[in-house]
Amino acid sequence: MQHTRDQKGTVEVDAELYDWELRRQPLRTTGNNWQGIAISLRLQGFKREAIIQFPMPMRSNGHPDLEKQRVNVEHVRNAVSAAIEAGWEPTSRGKAVEFDVDAEGR
Repeated sequence: MQHTRDQKGTVEVDAELYDWELRRQPLRTTGNNWQGIAISLRLQGFKREAIIQFPMPMRSNGHPDLEKQRVNVEHVRNAVSAAIEAGWEPTSRGKAVEFDVDAEGR
């Protein structure tokens, strides 16, 4: 597992390079709910963006586990594949598309 504290980077999926960037840190919403990190993805050379939202890891006592909320490069690769399978066309034009994934980016 390759965790990183970097705010952005590049991953290779199916011989193509995708740039990723941390878009949102963990965020507390109304009530006692939390949103996990969100990253933006772009195929290099194109502008169409996919926003990938990861769930907030929770401890067994119901509190958020902020220490585990780091970017895992392998999970970013999984998220690229999941977004494409869900209909994201990185070479097309248009607004950013949002996708929710599980903790492993699937």
